Amino acid sequence: MQADAPSIYELLQELLPPPPPPVERKGLFAEQHFPTGSWGSALRSFSQVIFINHPLSGALLLLAFLIQSPWMALLAVLGMATANAVSKLLNLGQSLRDQGIHGFNGALVGCAAAVLSDSSSVKDAGLIAVLVAFGGGLTTLMLELWRRRFHRRGDPPALTLPFCLITWGLVALVSPRMPDTIETVKVAASPTAAQVLVIGLPHSFGQVFLCSDLVSGWLVLLAVAIASPIAAALGACGALAGMLTALASGTDTAAVAQGLWGYNGVLVAIALGGIFHVPGRRTLVLALLGAGLASLLQALQGRLMGNLPALTLSFVITTWMMQRLAGRTLPALIPVALHAVVTPEEHRKRFLVASELLGSFRRNLRQRVDGMDPLVGREQPQIQLNSQMQHLFDQLDQNRDGHLSLNELRNALVSGGGSNKTHLRRTSSLNNQLLATMASMDLNGDGHIDSAEFSKLIQRLQRLREGEERLLLYLMPVDANGNDRLDQDELARLLKSIGQAPLTAGEQALVFRNQQQSLSWHDFVDRLLLS
Repeated sequence: MQADAPSIYELLQELLPPPPPPVERKGLFAEQHFPTGSWGSALRSFSQVIFINHPLSGALLLLAFLIQSPWMALLAVLGMATANAVSKLLNLGQSLRDQGIHGFNGALVGCAAAVLSDSSSVKDAGLIAVLVAFGGGLTTLMLELWRRRFHRRGDPPALTLPFCLITWGLVALVSPRMPDTIETVKVAASPTAAQVLVIGLPHSFGQVFLCSDLVSGWLVLLAVAIASPIAAALGACGALAGMLTALASGTDTAAVAQGLWGYNGVLVAIALGGIFHVPGRRTLVLALLGAGLASLLQALQGRLMGNLPALTLSFVITTWMMQRLAGRTLPALIPVALHAVVTPEEHRKRFLVASELLGSFRRNLRQRVDGMDPLVGREQPQIQLNSQMQHLFDQLDQNRDGHLSLNELRNALVSGGGSNKTHLRRTSSLNNQLLATMASMDLNGDGHIDSAEFSKLIQRLQRLREGEERLLLYLMPVDANGNDRLDQDELARLLKSIGQAPLTAGEQALVFRNQQQSLSWHDFVDRLLLS
């Protein structure tokens, strides 16, 4: 969201020193310890299947394929490589390729081919390899066609639909062998539900990649947990919900223990509970309901599609359905913008930043409407910050009278850099903005801005600058009409998402001044700063 004229928030930032560079992670699992370039994108292609963007997770997944069978590892690499090669050949976007988005469906095609195909002869193995390479490349084309068709806010993501369609097409070309994975499960003759769930949990993670080996399943779970403990916990809950639904429906316990009825629940729960929504109580309920629904749809799919393997179609359909249902019936459940999807942990941080900034904004509004000084709460300056703010205040207080005047503040901002045209434009438009700023800083209403009042505003400015990016990413999906402005209904939805009631008439008059119907992003940030 942009504004043509400089906002107070933008102008006051010129008084602050530039922000420090971001601190690089130095831990054992920091990304700088792992390969970049084509190797990095290859490893991320494996991990993106399960919504993880980390090369170490991708390396663990490749190890899981090797343990399942070297043939699976080879075909997974082949499908991923051709998918990324087509992306590079068609120049479809370096960023998407680097993040593994263009390669994960191709990797899944290779995994499925290793399980569903007969490679007992060299001729058969060569044919399967050619088909996997062809299918991996096609998944990239399908993703690009989907992106061009569904590119508006709220449109469904492709997820693993290309993998499903391509794999079924390959199955139609060759005579598949159905995997004999169910018989490999070692359970008691009459296992209890608890035994089935314990064995089925790691198997459910492994079956996301069609891995039936128990060690491979644990490695998949570890790959998720290393990058995102929240995603691992959500996946485990989704697997349990899917398996319990299957058991309640009378499904064979051996199949449930093998994870064949939990892997779609793993994907649904991670997607709905932490990737496309901020982790929380409401999203957990949504994720568990979705995981159960995925099991029911998988059973229906088995009846309708005959011998075709189920794959992840029920995950795709369930995720689309639950996202649409949440958008209509749970308006306070704000989704994550697709281009801003990272980890559930980062999504949670965005929510907490938004809760802090918007909560403070709402409390201050309430105080102003009631005719009281705004609550400053945690804005009380520390000793070190007092010293820094006092130094800045002394620089601005040119006549050394212990108070800031309108002219002193305007002179500091106009001389803060930029072209002469910019200075002239600012000089001609600053007075009204600075009058509002001075009124906001004058907490005790004595008509003077002292160093303490100045310090509190600057600290609020610092915190807003630190949280601006996360706040913007959090509220971006609220702008449903895509006009880069925030209207009253959208602001009410934003406040409701953090547990705040809609604005009262008096509060709306303060925020939407002069009968404004909506606010630009920078206007809204100014309200957060000055309220």
